[in-house]
Amino acid sequence: MYLVDYHLHSKYSFDGAHELRDICETAIERGLSEIAITDHMDIYSDKPYEYILDCKSLYKELEEMKEAYRGRLKVLSGVEYGQPQANRKEALRFLAEYPLDFIIGSIHNLWDDKDAYDYNYNETDYHVVYDGYVEWLYTLAAEYDYDVLGHVTYPSRYVYMQTGIEVDVRQYQEQYVEIFKKVIERGKGIELNMSGIARGLKDTMPDMYLLKLYRELGGEIITVGSDAHLLEHVGIVTKQGYEMLKEAGFRYFTVYDRREAQFLPLE
Repeated sequence: MYLVDYHLHSKYSFDGAHELRDICETAIERGLSEIAITDHMDIYSDKPYEYILDCKSLYKELEEMKEAYRGRLKVLSGVEYGQPQANRKEALRFLAEYPLDFIIGSIHNLWDDKDAYDYNYNETDYHVVYDGYVEWLYTLAAEYDYDVLGHVTYPSRYVYMQTGIEVDVRQYQEQYVEIFKKVIERGKGIELNMSGIARGLKDTMPDMYLLKLYRELGGEIITVGSDAHLLEHVGIVTKQGYEMLKEAGFRYFTVYDRREAQFLPLE
């Protein structure tokens, strides 16, 4: 079985911990054939893109890892590209300066560069944040560059962690239909983010309901990633992700070669 993990964070992410070489070794130990390192490039409204990520060091070392593991593990130079609409000039400057193999487009920060993680959902109505989130996600889907949209129900994780409330995404079905239609129209995709399962939380991002909705709308491009920030999570939920894709009606999962989507059969 060809196992991949297309959402991994290293020490270069502000919330990461581990060396690239250790991630690669762990991936090989767990039987993975291919990984994408997707460290955070969160765009801020008032800061240069270099503020969040040491790109020169990261991408230089990633080229070294590609060579060091050639024939044993395919290593992609990726990025998790956060809310580029916050500062279009800096977002475009980053993409112009660093050719990449794979881009996850994500929304973390909303108004005033505040992460959805940072709201107190015991005091703030989560609907207010969620309304803003799906609006920002649509703008990213429609107007910016990416290969797949990442963790498309991101606020749900923190609402559940803080309050125990499971957000019913069906109340946002109309917005997600428009997001998915735009993704499909542009020849892009989404990811099945397995971090909730890897970390012992309630569900994946998206959950099965939205996963099936995306497929029913004609979505075909989909990657599987653990969103691991620790070695203990690297590659541990890939097989479960494949099973979820099959249950949702997918016959293939997606990998990338220089940002070109390729489809591999789900066994």
